[in-house]
Amino acid sequence: MFDFEKGRLRFIRGGKYPQSNSVLIDDNIRTIIDPACNEEKLLSIHRERPVEVVINSHGHEDHILYNWLFPDAQLWVHELDAGVFRDLDAFIHQFFPREEMDEKTKATWHQLLTEVLRYRPKEPDRLLEDEEILDFGHTRVQVLHTPGHTAGHLSFHFLDERLIFLADLDLVKFGPYYGDNASSIDSTITSLQRLAKIDADVYLVSHGKKGILDGDPAHIQRYLDVIYQREEKLLAFMASGPKTLQEITARGIIYGGHKLADGAWDLSISERSMMRKHLERLQRTGRVTTENGTYILSGQ
Repeated sequence: MFDFEKGRLRFIRGGKYPQSNSVLIDDNIRTIIDPACNEEKLLSIHRERPVEVVINSHGHEDHILYNWLFPDAQLWVHELDAGVFRDLDAFIHQFFPREEMDEKTKATWHQLLTEVLRYRPKEPDRLLEDEEILDFGHTRVQVLHTPGHTAGHLSFHFLDERLIFLADLDLVKFGPYYGDNASSIDSTITSLQRLAKIDADVYLVSHGKKGILDGDPAHIQRYLDVIYQREEKLLAFMASGPKTLQEITARGIIYGGHKLADGAWDLSISERSMMRKHLERLQRTGRVTTENGTYILSGQ
């Protein structure tokens, strides 16, 4: 059942979206981080000995997929993501600015989340804080607030096991995602730089074919470099003259012009959001200006 074990930690790989990898802390306080790997495996774990605590690294659907299997377990999350656990509309609006959300899109997401993904609002029982130590009996875990992917994204440093669960800072070749309303490129960079400084033997992540990497900071640097590579491609495209956000989105710098992910999600929404964040970042550093709805390289 388990794909990796160390101490009381058990790592379980998930499949394709909307699943992700899960971490079981099989200790005095039986805990699952991101119960989204596999329904039957999670039910088997729960039948063997009940799960007392569910921790979510953040509030995305592919990380809370099977939270509903544990209605009696406590829910622990970071305060900045807590709202999406409490309210379905808050969950949906983390992806879309309210002014861009039409009724049809809202209804589609309501149906997907409630009927397919079985979203159930719940008030968190505990709000986790950066650097606090969680003691599960034999296992000590330091909470790391690593925002960027979401505002309340968490990673987890298993101190005695010398292991970090980086969650959705997932080190895949594609690179980081920072397309939500509250996502931040600068915070993503800061979080990755922080994680790279921690001495660890193993990195566990939420996605990718293996989800298990040796604790070499070069993995983090490669992932981080994707952000800068995207930015350089954007600057090269803008070198030919002023561009609108629509033109930049159509260029497909991140997603290569692909329209849909897993048959449902419109990738142009993520492309536009992430490109907008790059443009805002370039404006803050003075490399890009804006005029009449177009973006212009400084000095052009």
